[in-house]
Amino acid sequence: MVQILHFPHPVSRSLPAILLLSGFLFGSSRALAQSVPVAAQPPVQQFDLQAATSAYRIGPGDTIEVNVFGVPELTTSRVILADGTTSLPIIGAVRFAGMSQEEAAAELTELYRPYLENTQITVAITSPRPLTIAVLGEVNRPGPYTLTQGAGNTQVKVGSGEGTTGGVGGGRLTVSQALNLAGGVTDSADVEQITLRRKLPGSSRDSVQKINLWALLQTGDTSQDVPLLDGDSLTVPKTSADKPNYNIEQVLASTIAPNTIEVRVLGEVRQPGRVNVSPNAILTDALVAAGGLTDGADWKSVQLLRLNPDGTVTRKQLAAYLEEGRDPQKNPPLKKGDIISVPRSFGGSLVNTLQYLSPVFYLNSLVNLFRY
Repeated sequence: MVQILHFPHPVSRSLPAILLLSGFLFGSSRALAQSVPVAAQPPVQQFDLQAATSAYRIGPGDTIEVNVFGVPELTTSRVILADGTTSLPIIGAVRFAGMSQEEAAAELTELYRPYLENTQITVAITSPRPLTIAVLGEVNRPGPYTLTQGAGNTQVKVGSGEGTTGGVGGGRLTVSQALNLAGGVTDSADVEQITLRRKLPGSSRDSVQKINLWALLQTGDTSQDVPLLDGDSLTVPKTSADKPNYNIEQVLASTIAPNTIEVRVLGEVRQPGRVNVSPNAILTDALVAAGGLTDGADWKSVQLLRLNPDGTVTRKQLAAYLEEGRDPQKNPPLKKGDIISVPRSFGGSLVNTLQYLSPVFYLNSLVNLFRY
């Protein structure tokens, strides 16, 4: 049954009031909507470098040693299982994942308290789990790296390949060591603005921190060379031209640059081909590495060819003054992949041609040359 609503007054009399009320409500709703601020996106969380890296967090794959002083029966070595736990005498399975060594020792002290009195317990990580990190940006070999640390060396897996590197030892991998593993920084790297991205315990979002290795190179601030944790990623940005106090040549002469770069030297040198030079090498360094110029070289017309990031090729003609020091115009610094071409001089070409002629014709040609 349809219910009929009866108004106490005619609709025509109530219409102005209804319109006035609706206008008031509509205006109030608009004002309310305008006054309610839009929820802003939470900023990317940052973390304190020293606090975040001072304590290694135990995880699956770690081997720990539990030392209960005065009770050798309870002193044992255990591997942390995939679920983050391991089994210990008397107390059974204990979850250690996410704890520092000090926190694990305090937890065991409480768990063993009903069975032991006035005892001291320590927990030490004797064999860390494999460490997987990513190094991206302005490095020579960007990508993921998996490291299995052992005594005296570190097994490094890069993509599908494997290798062994020294220098890391049994300690924790630092930012500078990770850059070395990735082939060193390029000549376009800005080591003043390296980004370290990390998952912190109890946080579902990535946290980031800026790393300034330029401060390390300038003042020896080793606090910037922080140890890395499993899952960390480093990104080295490209430097900009508006940094007058930033010296890329000093960076390339440091330990975070590659040991050598490869360039090609062609033409009138004694050992043409690929040569390895230091990252801050200049043109004449490559010529010396290629054995020097031949007697027939046109040293005034040396060509330097460089492939630019946009696919274009820069060609520069230079005079190879071996006594010339570093000069951006006369004796420029080299970049990885540069090609140096040394042409033959006119006199060298003439002598080379005459050497193929018979000895008699060779002598007659020389006589005629100087006669005219």
